[in-house]
Amino acid sequence: MRNRQTRESGRRRERRVGLVALAVTCLGVLGGCAPGFYEKMADRETKKILFGKTGQVENVDPESLDITEGEMESLDELEKNTTRAEYLGKMAEIEKDARVLKLADALGFAINHNRTYLARKETLYLQALDLTLTRHELAPLFYGELDVGVESNSLAGDQPPEKIEVQVEEDIIDPLTGDPLLDPETGAVRTRTVTQIIEREVDGLIATNTFTRRQSVGFTMLQRTGARLAADFTSDFLQFVAGERSINQSRLAVTLTQPLLKGGGFKVTLENLTQADRNLLYALRDFANYRREFIVDIVSRYYNVLQARDTVRNNWVAYEGFRKNVEREEALAEEDRRTQTELGQLRQAMLQAESQWVNAIRDYQGQLDAFKIELGLPVEDKFVLDEDELDRLEIEDPGIQRAEAVDVALVARPDLQTVGDQVEDAERRIEVAKVELQAGLDAVGGYEAISDPGDITPNINFERRSWSAGLQLDLPLDRKAERNFFRSTLIELERAKREETLAHDQVRLQIYDDWRALEQAKRNYEISQLGVALAERRLEEQRLLSDLGQGEARDLVDAQRDLVNSLNQRTSTLVDHTLARLRLWQDMGILYINQDGSWVKKLEEEGQADE
Repeated sequence: MRNRQTRESGRRRERRVGLVALAVTCLGVLGGCAPGFYEKMADRETKKILFGKTGQVENVDPESLDITEGEMESLDELEKNTTRAEYLGKMAEIEKDARVLKLADALGFAINHNRTYLARKETLYLQALDLTLTRHELAPLFYGELDVGVESNSLAGDQPPEKIEVQVEEDIIDPLTGDPLLDPETGAVRTRTVTQIIEREVDGLIATNTFTRRQSVGFTMLQRTGARLAADFTSDFLQFVAGERSINQSRLAVTLTQPLLKGGGFKVTLENLTQADRNLLYALRDFANYRREFIVDIVSRYYNVLQARDTVRNNWVAYEGFRKNVEREEALAEEDRRTQTELGQLRQAMLQAESQWVNAIRDYQGQLDAFKIELGLPVEDKFVLDEDELDRLEIEDPGIQRAEAVDVALVARPDLQTVGDQVEDAERRIEVAKVELQAGLDAVGGYEAISDPGDITPNINFERRSWSAGLQLDLPLDRKAERNFFRSTLIELERAKREETLAHDQVRLQIYDDWRALEQAKRNYEISQLGVALAERRLEEQRLLSDLGQGEARDLVDAQRDLVNSLNQRTSTLVDHTLARLRLWQDMGILYINQDGSWVKKLEEEGQADE
């Protein structure tokens, strides 16, 4: 019998060890696969939120919100540079066989690899990721815990003496005489068996082994009305290995708390979620504006690099002109037809022109390398920008009046929609603050059921139950914090209204400034065109006079410098007018960016569709 009990005890211990090993193994497997699983779940839920809002914001599409950086495109697919720009000097050899980067290619690289642009998308993603947690607070929040342990206590020999029961025989004494009683039949002394307690010193170690397990599962859930429901099932198990004695206690508890005044209602409960959801919408609108600004900035940098290259060419032409003039004047000076003073002026002008040319090359190289970083490309990559892009620029009329441009901006600008929505946010928070000023009155209910005493299984006896219901009242005796919050919401509303009117005025001012910049760039271009024509005629006239020996060196120098300045100014004003037109469309809210970084003016697109 004892061997059978020993075998059963061994089997139970083996099962416990097996369960613990299985639990540890499962935790290890889950721990190994959890990171990838959680990453996919986070991406799936976050993208669902972001993509669901793209329909509410123009100039943003699902593809433009993907935070995964694509593979770097190879420049080998672009056409090679087959021309040799003599005006670049030694740099012309560096640009040999370099790839030609068109404006469309540059925009594609920038929108896919620019570090700042990618960081803005990640910031937007993180805000949507935070919103998933805010939404999660209104879902059932489940939890589960399991504690398993084995404990062994050993007692030393100096512990209190061990008490042992011993059965002994003793004589029966006559209470009157004090003599032993004799058996009448046999004459023997009568005896009886008694139990005696003998104390014995503990001379070794006494070990007590216990096995414990505590498991708990449950959930809490916040309802949209402000009610909070909580349920918890707990089971405690204790087993003494020696003697196979065990104790099991189980409990099921459910509580429900519903605020009736303060803290109750849909407005209060959903305020955090509502505001977080709207903040993400505002962030998407900001990103839509940022995309416009980013593309215009890349276009500006592209044209600035081309403008720097054009400046190199103009300074090289001036330097070559001075060099030829010096050669001619040196020949005339040998014939005593030129003074050394005039020759010295031309030589000095030639040296200054050479210095300006060298400085222009250095500036062009610096801008080109900086532009590579803006595109997210390695600085060592070799490419040149397409000079034909400058030739394609022209002065274009915006095709709209200034007043019409203002009206379009007031309707199309997403940031104006945001400031209008923020007024609604302030009004909504006032209603929430009014609820928080009320007394606290909560309806509370509870239910509990427990297991039977001595039950060795984690069963719940629903006959052994209890329930409760009642009201909890918190009188509004101290509402200083709530009062201050209510007053601050009133101030926030007035501030939001002022911000709205200010935003409208600032948009009008932006359109006015853009319009003035556009007109100024147009007029400056017209002036530069006249200046180039005039400078070319002056230079030609001075060269003819120099050939006839009638001109002065100073006039020739001035004419050459004026031509260079006029050529540089013409290129600058043409670029300025193009960028001013793009900024006007940007500030009107009608510049829409495609996935590849190209842009389209929305009014033109809609007009073509209507036709």
